[in-house]
Amino acid sequence: MTPSESLQVSIGGDIWWGGFTADLAITNSSDQALEDWTISFTSRHQLDPNAWGVALESEGLGNGLTLYTLTGTDWGSRIAAGATIKVGFNGTQGIELGRDGALTEEMLFSESGLAVGDTSKTDSGSTMSMDEASTGVVATSEPSMGIGSMNETSMGETSMSETSMDGADMNGHAGHNHATHQHTTAAGPYTDINSWGSFHGSNHNSEHNELVGGRTAITTEALEAYNGLRAFAGFEAVGIETVGEWAFANGLTNNAQAWGDDTKGVGLWYAMQGAKVGWIADQTYNPQILADIQRSARLESEDNVMQMVREFGHEGFADFLEQSGLQGTFINTLKMEPHYGGWMHGRTHGFLDIEGVAIAHDINHLTVLGWDQDQPFMNDTFDWPQWPALDVSDPTVINYYQGIVSLGDPLAKNLEALSSPAAINPEPQPVAVPQPIPADARPEETDPVTGQTFDVEVSGDLWWGGFTASLTLTNQGEEQLDDWSLSFISNHRFYGESWGVDVVTQPLDGELYRYELSGADWGSSIGAGQSLTVGFNALAGTNLERTGELNETMLVAPGSSITQI
Repeated sequence: MTPSESLQVSIGGDIWWGGFTADLAITNSSDQALEDWTISFTSRHQLDPNAWGVALESEGLGNGLTLYTLTGTDWGSRIAAGATIKVGFNGTQGIELGRDGALTEEMLFSESGLAVGDTSKTDSGSTMSMDEASTGVVATSEPSMGIGSMNETSMGETSMSETSMDGADMNGHAGHNHATHQHTTAAGPYTDINSWGSFHGSNHNSEHNELVGGRTAITTEALEAYNGLRAFAGFEAVGIETVGEWAFANGLTNNAQAWGDDTKGVGLWYAMQGAKVGWIADQTYNPQILADIQRSARLESEDNVMQMVREFGHEGFADFLEQSGLQGTFINTLKMEPHYGGWMHGRTHGFLDIEGVAIAHDINHLTVLGWDQDQPFMNDTFDWPQWPALDVSDPTVINYYQGIVSLGDPLAKNLEALSSPAAINPEPQPVAVPQPIPADARPEETDPVTGQTFDVEVSGDLWWGGFTASLTLTNQGEEQLDDWSLSFISNHRFYGESWGVDVVTQPLDGELYRYELSGADWGSSIGAGQSLTVGFNALAGTNLERTGELNETMLVAPGSSITQI
């Protein structure tokens, strides 16, 4: 047995508008079980890190290429002798593949093809390393796949270790500028939002190495821009915790109660949002302004940005920025990526009802742009519009963001009379602060109660090709319920994002999946008689409407039901 014969990979899957689902069949053709196997390949596409059966790591190589390393994990970590496992992932098309059809190896991989460097271990504990294959597959003897040690290939390609990473020769692909990758945390006096937590694994642009196209990390520089706008409007400066308390009080968060440093992180995130949008005058607002000015801030000149501020902003605001020395701070805030650190879905996925057609989370997507950065209200995990947000009226959207600035009612009129610093001196609106729960009224910490029951109500929204599921769980018992979990079988495939739950997926025959959902973070405990709402996104495995409401019948496969485990 030669190492090159021990691990074979076959590519399948489906193409859909803007993306694809890849299915990889991994076959162990040896006579011993393989453990901790690893494969690598280069691709021009952007892969979602929420894969099934594998952990996925990425490294930008420039020239539109990314090196992906897949390592078996969970049920995919071990391949029995002679057995085949199927793992997979979703991706966004980096080059045009079409809107439908079957995915092939040639479509998925770059010209370099698959670089299989097996770190597999047999049951006897020996380590195997793939030699050069006859197909020109790159091999390495480095146990970790040795990204920097993959030297000249049989196809004559340049050594990856010698690839310039300074961005001098990096050209964007599909609108991406790889020369603008950000790998640094906050510098100088500013604090990175990840200092108060991070919730990766749900979106593009969450990691430093995914901040492409001029996008930057969220830092407390956004608070400076926010308080600058408040000063222009005649309000006193506030701290990020004050903004966070306001957000919790107004239903703009996943959960009703802050945990750890949630108040700080949520406050900074909403301060960023208010600073990005609240400067626009009521009479000039339209969503496209936000796409154009963010793109200008990220990829063009400061002069272009300030020209737009003069054209569309509150009268006098551009002069105020320049005179106050806040021009750079404002522009730097426009560059910040809302998905960074996972806060957008990990903590600020607000459920406040907006005009009966959307929730706060949808409106928050105004500042999320597609990969080409030309359109607002995008879900860049799919590079599709955030459909519910498109049905909300423009006055409601601008008042929502101006409400963040004034710390007022997000659904009321806010800052409508603002024209210049001298023309307004409003009284600061009171900040709605959640009242602390009396110590004697708080549920006692208890051990998990075996047999504790809870009720599950399924709701959510359908969108083109998938849905967002919301599960409202009610603890019907008399004691706090900790570490709850539930299970169901579904035709649909979990994809990308979840909040309040960890999702474990088990593929079944007949294109079915068994899902086990367990409470995570703020969703791990349910007080006696209390309810909480968790959720996730999924791609539709059966035909569903493009719009409408999700229900349990649509979510759960025929003959299955949601059961407590």
